[in-house]
Amino acid sequence: MWTAITRLPPGSARAGASRLFLGLIWGFCLLLVAGTWWFVYQQTQFEHRQAIEDSTRQNINRAIAFEQYVRRTIEAADLVTRYVGGRFARGDPGAEFAGRPGSPARISGNVARGGTFLGVTVIDPEGNIVATSIDRQLPAFNVADHPAFRGHLDPADDGRLHVSRPIFSALARQNVIWLTRRLNRPDGSFAGVIAINILPDQFTAFYRDARVGPGDVMAVIGLDGIIRARRTDGRTTSGQNVAGQPLMLRQLRAPDGTNLAPGAFDGRSRYFSHRRLRDYALFVTYGVLEAEVLAPARYRARIFVAAGALLSLILIAFAVMLSVMLIRRGRREAELARANERLMEAQRIGQIGDWDFDLRSGAVYWSPQLCAQFERTPEQGSPSFEEFLAYLNDEGRAAIQRAHAEAIGTGETQEIEYEVRLPSGVESRHQGVVIPTVDAAGNVVRLHGTDQNITARKMLDLLQTHVAHLSRVEAMNAMAATLAHELNQPLTAASNYLVGSRRLLHGGTAEEVEQGMIAAEQQVHLAANIIRRVREMVANQPKAVTSVSLSRVIDDALALLSVASLLPKVELGTELAADARYVKADRIQVQQVMVNLLRNACDAVGGRADPRILISSRRTDTGMVEVSVADNGAGFAQPDGDRFSPFASTKNAGLGLGLSISRTIIEAHGGRIWIEDGDAEGKGEGAGEGARVSFTLPAFRRGEREGRSEAVPGA
Repeated sequence: MWTAITRLPPGSARAGASRLFLGLIWGFCLLLVAGTWWFVYQQTQFEHRQAIEDSTRQNINRAIAFEQYVRRTIEAADLVTRYVGGRFARGDPGAEFAGRPGSPARISGNVARGGTFLGVTVIDPEGNIVATSIDRQLPAFNVADHPAFRGHLDPADDGRLHVSRPIFSALARQNVIWLTRRLNRPDGSFAGVIAINILPDQFTAFYRDARVGPGDVMAVIGLDGIIRARRTDGRTTSGQNVAGQPLMLRQLRAPDGTNLAPGAFDGRSRYFSHRRLRDYALFVTYGVLEAEVLAPARYRARIFVAAGALLSLILIAFAVMLSVMLIRRGRREAELARANERLMEAQRIGQIGDWDFDLRSGAVYWSPQLCAQFERTPEQGSPSFEEFLAYLNDEGRAAIQRAHAEAIGTGETQEIEYEVRLPSGVESRHQGVVIPTVDAAGNVVRLHGTDQNITARKMLDLLQTHVAHLSRVEAMNAMAATLAHELNQPLTAASNYLVGSRRLLHGGTAEEVEQGMIAAEQQVHLAANIIRRVREMVANQPKAVTSVSLSRVIDDALALLSVASLLPKVELGTELAADARYVKADRIQVQQVMVNLLRNACDAVGGRADPRILISSRRTDTGMVEVSVADNGAGFAQPDGDRFSPFASTKNAGLGLGLSISRTIIEAHGGRIWIEDGDAEGKGEGAGEGARVSFTLPAFRRGEREGRSEAVPGA
């Protein structure tokens, strides 16, 4: 059911439900965001671990293959040294080993044709080369001081194959690795050394043509920390010392394994897989760059992070949008609740309620304030239409039914007044408004409107009218002392003119008689005008708003004050603008305002040597006419807030109602009245004193005339 006051649930319940719903929305969205990022984290970690596991597995396989290749290379050298060295040590070298210092024998056959080695050399106990597979004439060459030879002089040598550090060879003009074995005679004495020379890149030749990353590292390293061969970026190096490096330390602790360590030369992190060569003081290692291993996983991780961020933004944007909508809705509901509270308070103060009447169902709704005005309890609720009519007298019921019929028949809003008798016996005056509501077909289906208790307003209007009447009577009482004397003068003059005219009838001319009669008639008219103005001022007539001439109002007010001898000898001026001569008002009430203001101005300039009063008017930008009464008197003694208060007067014989009634009259016409201190003209003796009282009234639009301001001298 429609009502001017929207019925809402309690504010605390609405706010609590809104906060709960808002919390649920944010909780759900944050849960989804947390779940999204948990999935992103888990997936990226899985991708990271998977990449490392795959790389480790491949790296271990490469290291195993590399180890097997290096082992086969060394074992091939081991077989050759065992075969050749055994024959030489037994003293059965044959022709291919029968050489002497300075003229070494030529080693040929399958041993010499092996493409893996640079050459096979037999060295006697004195360090002389006595046999070699090098296919060229060698000068007498003694290697007794060579590290590879001296390493076997120790009798404790067990005869195993030794892999030397890379040693620069003047003959090969590069580093060469010596694979050497001690030769013993059958009696165990030292018989010499057999050596196989090999280039370092022979150890890494297995991967020479294989698909190897440019950042991959493969190396053969001795347990002494000296690199026998190292290949990276397509280039093989040897002889570097990596003793004490993290890779070397981990190899010594765990011979076979995979670990992450920085490169010894470039510092780049790599996953190294290393394998120890049993029976040889060597190990092989293969390393791949960590960045290359994790590059695919990191790329996919960026995709996951971007997707997670996008989804999070969407979820947060969704939550923000819902939050803004809920907050705006909450604000609208709060504003509506405050508006309802203000409306209910306004209805309570103004004693006004609203109602709704469904013509089809007959259902009636009354607002709580309207129910309270008719002394209905919340349990009784809204009355039926018949119950409402029971509150009214016959005249009121007829007015209500007539207004409803007019609203239904014409579809226009109706205003009515009626008497109400409450169950407690209190009688009051009410004003109602009936507003029809039509459907799509144009038929009136509902009526709604307002009901206001205007008893107090009616009493106030009556009291204000009575007070205004008393004010005028009080003004006339002030004038009564001199009114008889003023009327006596024209009446006495008229009587004298009539007596003289009667005498002239017997001896005068007709013209003289006519002049006497005319003079008597003028005096009688003067007396009649005085009486008319006084009667209009005192009469308690209803307000009649029409076009009012300010000139006439001023003339009548001055005449009344002059008759009552309340107008002293002052310099009185009137300046009315050409477009501000007529107002829309009640002439008698405006005349009362003008009399009150002029009386105050006359009292204010009473003791001045050069009393001045100026009455002026002008047209404002808002379509109003501003009228001012300015004087150069003593000004107002009361504070600003007390000047328009009733019974606030500084005169011994005054009631203090003049300005209060003037404000009531002016505001009832839709204008306003105010006071400005100081001499309005700002000139002459006493400048800076005096006061100006101004008020506005609606301009009468018809009959406006163009022209210049006029100045009318006062009497």
